Amino acid sequence: MGRRWLALALLACAACSSKNDRLLEHEVTGKVLLESYTVEMTWGYKLSGIYIDGDGGVWAYEQTGTPWYPEKLTPGELSERDMLTKHKNRHRIGTVDRKQLLDMAQMIKPAARGKVTHAASSYAGSGSVDVAYLFDPETERYHEIILAGEGDRIATNSAPEAQVLLDYLRNVERTTAPEPAGAGAP
Repeated sequence: MGRRWLALALLACAACSSKNDRLLEHEVTGKVLLESYTVEMTWGYKLSGIYIDGDGGVWAYEQTGTPWYPEKLTPGELSERDMLTKHKNRHRIGTVDRKQLLDMAQMIKPAARGKVTHAASSYAGSGSVDVAYLFDPETERYHEIILAGEGDRIATNSAPEAQVLLDYLRNVERTTAPEPAGAGAP
């Protein structure tokens, strides 16, 4: 009986490994490459963030009220339709240098090989997550590569490339952040 469980566990690991290997064979594509988002659930629901698309556009979005969930609750996977509904209230806030973005995109696959560690939490309430995405054209799904997380969503990625992507994403966020209402007014 114990050998059967061991064989099933090894088979499951092999299936996960081959799926990740297959995913890492594709070119980095997809409409969304990097994203930083915050979920606030303390006094209601709010999802807000920025993302960088494959053309170098930087977009901001915010949703309140009814919580957003992907169509299929598969951890770390989103369909194109999921992305559209998640970013439904988006507006363009800037652009990034395309050459630098292509250089950063080449770091997504190595970052995907890093070990992601999540802090134990009693619930997933408010917090921020910084991610990169690998798009699988065969399944038409985005695979979320966690770079870091804060608040109730604390996470770290051991790959050095994840830290480079995180620094890049945070710099873009800092330099393209829209001014708060009333800022700069006399």
